[in-house]
Amino acid sequence: MIHFFPTYTKDGTRSPFALGLKELGVDYRLFADDVRFRYHSRLKLLFVGWPKLAWFALRAGIRSLVTSRTNPEAVVLGSDIEVLIFAPLRALFSRRTQIVLLGFILTPRQHPLLNRLRLLYFRFVMSFVDKVICHSKKERERYSELFANGRTEVFYIPHGTHIYGREELPEASNSPYILTAGRSGRDYGTLFDAVAGLPIELHVVCDNDKPLAGLAIPPNVKVLRNCYDGDYVDQLKNARFVVVPLGVADISAGQMVLLQAMAFNKATVITRTLTVEDYVSDGNEAVLVPQGDAAAMRAAIVRLLDDAPYTAQMADRALDAFDNRFDMKAFVRNLVAAVRAPRAS
Repeated sequence: MIHFFPTYTKDGTRSPFALGLKELGVDYRLFADDVRFRYHSRLKLLFVGWPKLAWFALRAGIRSLVTSRTNPEAVVLGSDIEVLIFAPLRALFSRRTQIVLLGFILTPRQHPLLNRLRLLYFRFVMSFVDKVICHSKKERERYSELFANGRTEVFYIPHGTHIYGREELPEASNSPYILTAGRSGRDYGTLFDAVAGLPIELHVVCDNDKPLAGLAIPPNVKVLRNCYDGDYVDQLKNARFVVVPLGVADISAGQMVLLQAMAFNKATVITRTLTVEDYVSDGNEAVLVPQGDAAAMRAAIVRLLDDAPYTAQMADRALDAFDNRFDMKAFVRNLVAAVRAPRAS
């Protein structure tokens, strides 16, 4: 049996993730709660978000190991905080349950000392983790070296997602726009240089000030700071196409927005990185441009605006790739295979 601690819903029993597990015939339990972080302030994250997550992990861990009266072969967790709560419970109740850390990303900091301290901290966390699952091949190589502790194995599986509202047709708009979204690892300065003066609006979905700090926002750019759930889906569904400018090269960033665009039959312009090339190839499912190259990004945007057949064909290939490789069924299949993979000799 595998236990999962989803933090995006109070009850995930009818979620696409749960349905995917059922379809595979997996023996599982969900211990769910809505612990999503939507905090604009670091202080709120520290004093509200993290304690909330820790309390959830404690309750879910006790339910998993004690009150559920099951003996899970593995528990899939989504954060270091959950690991640090669950690991003592595992030791206290003398269980051999594998701890699987899903979606791990070691993001860099500007100060070298802070990077060293973070590495020491995560090496401590990984001493309790049996399997780490990341979402790029480059990260798998990097983390295998950083956390070579004799216990932790690192696996790569592609991101996957389910998008609600795909069956609804886009609305005709008198004010067409292109869309970008996200805050982690973004290079909005390059994108703003690329779109300045173009005869199209750019909508930026970003709920954090830091990625936009110090940037001059062109007149044709509209920033949406509180755009979530259905509002975000509407923005994505009704956009001409999507642009994802990345300022990082060796960690996962931008893939989820890319996959969401693909699911909605949208062409995408995205920065070329090794982590992106695990998902799409240039000129096939997306247009890949060099990092920090505003001229190349502008040229790609202009081509998608001007060449409707080219854009439509790329969008169709992107949709086909999503449905075959990156939907929730594929993600669940890959995740279960990684959790149940025998330990390498």
